Amino acid sequence: MKSHLNALYERQLKNWDGGASKRAWADYFFNKLNLETTLKCHGGCVNCLQWCKAGRYLLSGSDDKNVCLWEPLEHKLLARIPSHHGENIFSVKFVNKEKQVISGAGDGEVRHLDIASTSVLSAWRCHRHRVKRCCTLEDDDNLVISSSEDGTARQFDIREGHTCSSTDSGCSNTLIRLANCSIKSINSNPMRTHLLCVGASDDIARVYDRRYLSLTHAGGSNSTGELYRYLPGHLAYPTVDEQEEENRFYTGPSITWCTFDPTGNFLLCNMGGEQIYLYDVKDGEKVVNLEIMSSEAEEDQQTTPSVQTDEFDPKTAAIKEEGNRHYNVSDFQRAVTAYSKCLALYPNSVVLLNNRAQAYLKRGWKGDHYAALRDSIIALSLDPNNEKAHFRQIQSLHAMKYNKLAKTKLKTFQNKFSRTPATDPALKTLWDNVSSAIENGQKDPQSRTDILDCVDYTRRYTGHCNCKTDIKEANFFGPDQEYIMAGSDDKHFFFWDRHTSQVLKVYKGDHSLVNCVQPNPHLPVIATSGLEKVVKLWSPQSHIPDLGEDAPREPLMNDDEMSLWEIVMKNQAMMDSREPFPTFAMIQNAMLGMLDPDSFQNSCNPS
Repeated sequence: MKSHLNALYERQLKNWDGGASKRAWADYFFNKLNLETTLKCHGGCVNCLQWCKAGRYLLSGSDDKNVCLWEPLEHKLLARIPSHHGENIFSVKFVNKEKQVISGAGDGEVRHLDIASTSVLSAWRCHRHRVKRCCTLEDDDNLVISSSEDGTARQFDIREGHTCSSTDSGCSNTLIRLANCSIKSINSNPMRTHLLCVGASDDIARVYDRRYLSLTHAGGSNSTGELYRYLPGHLAYPTVDEQEEENRFYTGPSITWCTFDPTGNFLLCNMGGEQIYLYDVKDGEKVVNLEIMSSEAEEDQQTTPSVQTDEFDPKTAAIKEEGNRHYNVSDFQRAVTAYSKCLALYPNSVVLLNNRAQAYLKRGWKGDHYAALRDSIIALSLDPNNEKAHFRQIQSLHAMKYNKLAKTKLKTFQNKFSRTPATDPALKTLWDNVSSAIENGQKDPQSRTDILDCVDYTRRYTGHCNCKTDIKEANFFGPDQEYIMAGSDDKHFFFWDRHTSQVLKVYKGDHSLVNCVQPNPHLPVIATSGLEKVVKLWSPQSHIPDLGEDAPREPLMNDDEMSLWEIVMKNQAMMDSREPFPTFAMIQNAMLGMLDPDSFQNSCNPS
């Protein structure tokens, strides 16, 4: 077998084809990835990981309130730094040319730690609730921004120091303040460091421009300095049942992690109780506005349906036929995957858009009905007289319980294409279902008032489960960041193809769940952590190392293809149970007087 150096030599000096080189890298990495070692030092579950810029050192923070500094590639513990936090550590960052560390914890404090002396240099007590994440800037690691469940993001400059105010007005370092929301995640744009992405306890991701924010006691309002807002479109139209459930028990999805890709042009959000979403930061399409769609007059003049004549290369045609076979045996998950792979190559294929829309409607996962609507809208923009695209759009509206609009479009559809329920069984079934829903008093969803100007997602990644903790990450990975990775509640961590949304590989990473997935910035090495008291290091292995009792029993969960799909389906069933985070027990205990929510004990599980 060729060594890594030989492979590097050939790539650099023998002009490998770029595409072939990347495919070879992916094949090698995913087929050889295995547990390299387990790093042991902590006495509690590990909640956060951070590589240094050069990729040589790694920080970890834990429930044991200690920060560990590792040289993971040498499997060495370099320092164990007592933070003296009062509660669990949720964030660690290198600062001051990687000589010092910032930690944020459940006691609401941000602490400045020195690596060489393992001492606490400063402790800032500005926040009133748990500090969930801190970030630094790519071009200035002396500036620290912390985010907290008190709804604020605060800025510290370690060169100047900070003395907390003893007055009721609090410290004058508040950069952002959200009303009725806790901030779960914050990160800076690596290319435009004045941009900050904020993930909160609602479903809207926000991007702020620091140049328009000022440090105050009160902080910026919801709109001050806010440039963009991002929302998965289907969440703009909750059904009446979902609205009632949310008012009674369910707090709704929240963003547990948000981060920019290395170009700064895309934003990735992991949403608790939901899926993972990729947004185009500047050029993304707005959320579909069904109110405008309802008010638009549609041309119903009789026309001849267009003929679908898409042609594909042999490989794509074979994948399409594979999708058709899966669809015909009701394996809608694999059908969606096959059509998505084809659409990555032929994004303007109306045939593929119609096929995937139908598979989405049949699969019926969270957001699928809206995804089908989006596909039908794109198909109609490419071919306004495409009969199937019109029909898929009406089916999607009915599935989203937007029946009045569906009924209007059904009438237009009949006139436009000279179709009647009496002679068309599919049309009759849809007509009867829509009419029955209206007659039975089923109300159309009321669109949210806060979705105006929200940008919709570009890609959606499904298959994992994010319901048990509110610190699950998602990150970009690969030579060109062409993969997405995230942990899951089912002991695994997942890899997706960034462009097709296909689940590529699933690995068992913990005995309970995986929260943190941090790729080395330069090497094909990944650090993960979860509820176990260890950090696990993963890399391509030419042979499985002898790790004794730490050896992964099932390192590759999808050697048998069926096991991968079984994992995906099981996770989706967990997501559909609609219990993101253990809020139910907390609310019930509080109602019974057994627990004061303000004194809820911190642990790996969220508030």
